[in-house]
Amino acid sequence: MSGDFYFSWHPGLRVVFLFTPFVIAMSGVATACFIACSRDFTSMLMALPRCPWLQQQILIWGTTSFKSRYYLVNTMCVAMLCPNIGIRRGLLDADEIRNFPISLKRRMVVAAWLVIIGSAWLFVGLALIKLSSAR
Repeated sequence: MSGDFYFSWHPGLRVVFLFTPFVIAMSGVATACFIACSRDFTSMLMALPRCPWLQQQILIWGTTSFKSRYYLVNTMCVAMLCPNIGIRRGLLDADEIRNFPISLKRRMVVAAWLVIIGSAWLFVGLALIKLSSAR
């Protein structure tokens, strides 16, 4: 692969390559924002009444502002990705996670994965561009 591999692409293809990770990641952010602003937020809180970690975060952040609701949703999205770690540490209740609404859990996991994939694509893509331009 030559040093100007990326720069030999059509300009439109380069723009699409750099713009796509933002679209993917922002789709995940928008999904989390929707959950934070909808009745799904209340459903999430009602499904996890004995979750010690969530209750501690609610005491610290509250649930009235958008910022606090968005933070709580995102942290629970990550907790839904790997609940076994939180259960082992005593931060999550296994029964509550097992009985969590499946449609909401699916949306939360998808939102987390969209942000992860978009961010990874962006960082790997920029690293490849930097490496291809270095001589």
